[in-house]
Amino acid sequence: MTKPRLIRHLPGTVYMACLVAGSSANAAGPDVAFPGYSGFLNVPSSRVLEHGTMDVQYSNQGFIRGNYEYYDNVSGVMGIFPNVEISGRVIWENTHTNLFVDGKEVRDLSANAKLQIPFIPEDWFTASVGIQDIGGEVNFFDSTYAAVGREFGPFEITAGYGETDIEERYLSGAFGAVEYRPFDWGSVIAEYDSRNVRFGLGVTTPAKWLPGGVQLKGKVLLSDQGDDDNDRHFVSVGLSIPYGNAARKRRLLDETMPVSDSGAVESAKVAITQPANELARQSVELEVKGVEERELSVEQEAALVGKRLVQAGYERVKVGSKGDTLWVRWENNLYNRDERDSIHDVAQTVRRYAEVHRMARLQLLNQGIPVVERTLNLDADPGQDLAGSRFPQADFWQSEELPEWSYSGSFGPAWKPRLEIAPTITTGVATDYGVWDYSLGVASELSLSLWKGALVSATYNVEIDQSDDFEEGGAYYNNRQRTDLVEAEAQQTFKLHSLLYTSFHAGRYAFDYDGVLNETVLFAPNGRHSLGFLGGQFKHTETENVTEQGLARYSYYNPDMDVQFDIYGGQFFAEDTGVRVDTRFWFGDYAFTLTYKNTDAEFVGLGWVIPLTPVKDKQWRYLQIKGNPDWNYGVQTRISERNFISFGGAAILRSANPLQNLYMNRGRLPNR
Repeated sequence: MTKPRLIRHLPGTVYMACLVAGSSANAAGPDVAFPGYSGFLNVPSSRVLEHGTMDVQYSNQGFIRGNYEYYDNVSGVMGIFPNVEISGRVIWENTHTNLFVDGKEVRDLSANAKLQIPFIPEDWFTASVGIQDIGGEVNFFDSTYAAVGREFGPFEITAGYGETDIEERYLSGAFGAVEYRPFDWGSVIAEYDSRNVRFGLGVTTPAKWLPGGVQLKGKVLLSDQGDDDNDRHFVSVGLSIPYGNAARKRRLLDETMPVSDSGAVESAKVAITQPANELARQSVELEVKGVEERELSVEQEAALVGKRLVQAGYERVKVGSKGDTLWVRWENNLYNRDERDSIHDVAQTVRRYAEVHRMARLQLLNQGIPVVERTLNLDADPGQDLAGSRFPQADFWQSEELPEWSYSGSFGPAWKPRLEIAPTITTGVATDYGVWDYSLGVASELSLSLWKGALVSATYNVEIDQSDDFEEGGAYYNNRQRTDLVEAEAQQTFKLHSLLYTSFHAGRYAFDYDGVLNETVLFAPNGRHSLGFLGGQFKHTETENVTEQGLARYSYYNPDMDVQFDIYGGQFFAEDTGVRVDTRFWFGDYAFTLTYKNTDAEFVGLGWVIPLTPVKDKQWRYLQIKGNPDWNYGVQTRISERNFISFGGAAILRSANPLQNLYMNRGRLPNR
């Protein structure tokens, strides 16, 4: 038979690869295989996608019901964690066919996971285990597998074993692959996927050809022989994208910009060339004179630092001096992506202009409430000068510690209106009604700070466009983006203890509900763990129906791995009961999300958090316009049952300005 003859040729191929493995070229990182996991053609590799890398691929190969056919496939693969890869795949035959009418059509959304075994020395081998098509009533691609491999110069060799409940398909037994990469941009692939021996080519653009480290990749199946219909030449094309800005952020946070005496004078002289007004000119002249002659008193130095912070755009600034310690408090509305950037920016300013003091105590405010405190050692080396992260007391520092403030000022009034504009989108992905249904809108939120802990806000949404299934009479009409007032509320937050916050909200929510909401959070002393409550009662404006929400939440954030977990349990907004787990894997200001919901139905979801605003937002004295720093988009699929819907289950009604975002830097502020 054909199959044994082809299998006999594969060990010879592997042996020849080993003989010439002394070439100086190195194997590149793993690419994405046709089925949507890191690998070769069909065979998975023994490695996972590099941490922080996202690959998006289109291919036209589909193995459905025992046959290879040309289907459209889109896969997204993400290295969410060291040694962990998660991916999703959408496959379809026709874009808009209603599967309730024609149930024989192929359309499926599936999730995959792969783990590379840690703690194995790199010069030994690599090993991985994976699962394809997690859950779901209809499993077109169900399989589990294990793979072991090693690189020999330009060669990568992999062998493994797979199991599947689907008869007569790849990964249903032993498999193996060899990839020869003589150049960084090209490779030759030979594999046996447990049914067929396949040969193909892979190409990759050099890393510096496209901006941002993006690489264009492609593969083509040249030939295969074995048990299946082999008259096919499948292709794939995709992008490999370094996700987020984690590397850049690490560089920024490590810099404290120590400035020499001459450098400080020079920077001040540059600033004086175009003074904004006479007061600014006199202020900068005083800076130059003080730095040159070193005659600033501690009070003058404190006032100088305060003026520089206000000129930079900070609000509610107070600076004072006590002994050799400079005391600085400020409110940040500039660095809305990550408030830790503001802490380091203020530390740079203090380090540049503080000549008399040896230490500085920095305290960040939100809505006038102190949220985090740092100690700055002005004698320490850059990168080692910020320490002592802790939660401040409810009333700033204890009254007996307070200095006399030498400076108090703000860049505009505390009640300054802030307008946030961002797109809104609802989608149905790979459902029984279509491959991708959408409803698109634009939301504008206007907020004003009233007094300490008090905020009023209103959000208005405008519908822009939608697909047919979101129009009136369509299957998803009730989930469409609407042109209407989404939310209008007043909230008051209290800091009852250095570790305990509570916030009361009242107003209009979710277009059609009037009600009250309370959110309370208790932190562990190190800030990594927290317990919370999110509950409220809401009455529909037309039907008078009353719904209640009562949720307990446990949160954990690990700053070393930059990963965050939120676990909710109780009664959700639609009065379904159960649990929900939201996980964020941070890559600088960006994040990759995983969601699990289990109430009336089970769902798993994949998503992305993308900041739609600059690293540093623009301030005007009486207005600020910005984008959404926490814009997210995700897709989810129903597991254990058919994916009739893609929206329902475990919905949480929360304020547009929840505690975690408004005061805790999206859960990451108390940490370094």
